[in-house]
Amino acid sequence: MRKHLLIAASVCMALSTLVMTGCEEEDKDAISMSEATKGAKPVQGKDGKDYMVVDLGLPSRYLWATCNIGANTPDETGYFFAWAETEYNKSTFGWNTYKYGNGDAFKATKYTMDPEHSASKQLDSLTTLQAEDDAAKVLLGDGWSIPTKTQFTDMINRCNWEIRKLEGTWGYLFTSKENGNTLFIPLAGFKDLNEVLHEGSYGFYWTKELYSSSSDMAYNLQLKKPANPVATKYGDRSTGQPIRAVYKAPKQ
Repeated sequence: MRKHLLIAASVCMALSTLVMTGCEEEDKDAISMSEATKGAKPVQGKDGKDYMVVDLGLPSRYLWATCNIGANTPDETGYFFAWAETEYNKSTFGWNTYKYGNGDAFKATKYTMDPEHSASKQLDSLTTLQAEDDAAKVLLGDGWSIPTKTQFTDMINRCNWEIRKLEGTWGYLFTSKENGNTLFIPLAGFKDLNEVLHEGSYGFYWTKELYSSSSDMAYNLQLKKPANPVATKYGDRSTGQPIRAVYKAPKQ
């Protein structure tokens, strides 16, 4: 009897080792919430709620939101926005539903700089979002904004980055070379028509700048697995993409 018990115990220990090894292999890319939000502190939005931000020690002195707009934790997608729209999570994203699309594919009515993609031959030559079209400022208040290309580029260049998992969600962990603070940005994909595409494989995040060569596009940050992050790509401005806002305290 004792011999059978010893054999059974040995089998259980072997199975436990296999299970533990499997978990370790599965979770080797996982990070904790504290690792993803090192240095985070609260800033109050215009709605009275506290929003967490982190100082990455960048030249612009802007602080970075730890979550996408509409998300409660860094691993959540939050809301999707078309570029220059402040309405979020529309049921359908496309030129037929785009605020500045005139119901006509690739015919913009605002932020126009080339005749081919503009509804009117009178171009406004606006290339940077005005305050009323900046979803971060409109929804969160003064001091908040959608990042510029330069701000995204500085973040990439002045941080170490790696692809990790937070609460089971793949994303990029940026760790400041200046102060060691961290920022996690999920690979949330984008929304075209009513479908979310490339979630878990790519992340697309709007900048506040129109693409320099075509009025139907805007610059964005692009993250993909596995590869380097790129802040100078661009996407169809009628598609839905998340926003990771930046904050700088307004002058009193």
